[in-house]
Amino acid sequence: MLGQGRHILEKETQLTDRITFVRHNFFEAQPQRNAAAFFIRQCTHNWVDEDVVKIFKGFIPGLEGSAPGTPLLINDTILPEPGSRPAHEERSLRQMDMLMLVGLGAKQRTRQELERLLKAADERYEIHHVHAEGTMGLLEVHLRQ
Repeated sequence: MLGQGRHILEKETQLTDRITFVRHNFFEAQPQRNAAAFFIRQCTHNWVDEDVVKIFKGFIPGLEGSAPGTPLLINDTILPEPGSRPAHEERSLRQMDMLMLVGLGAKQRTRQELERLLKAADERYEIHHVHAEGTMGLLEVHLRQ
């Protein structure tokens, strides 16, 4: 994604001085400080709960070293509550959930499941907004200072 992100950014020249792509092992403490936001895309569904908690813990030093209100943006599938979507949409999402389980021992998660993992990483994590749900959602998360 790092290379793909740079390619997209090159097309949007007005953004090149505002966005930085940095390679980082998300199981380690985030070294970046004074960031406007932290962004993680399509990563949480690939890992078991214990590993997702480690990923979320890794962002804490970066969030603590940035201005209050700096968001952690989690762009991933957010499973809807059962029965809240048309059956064909829900079936497709649940099939991917089963593929994650069989292939990786991982899973797609609901908003509540992601919130539980965030709180397990640090009680100060708060979900401020869910910008979308389903195939690709965006959780806006802040670390209460």
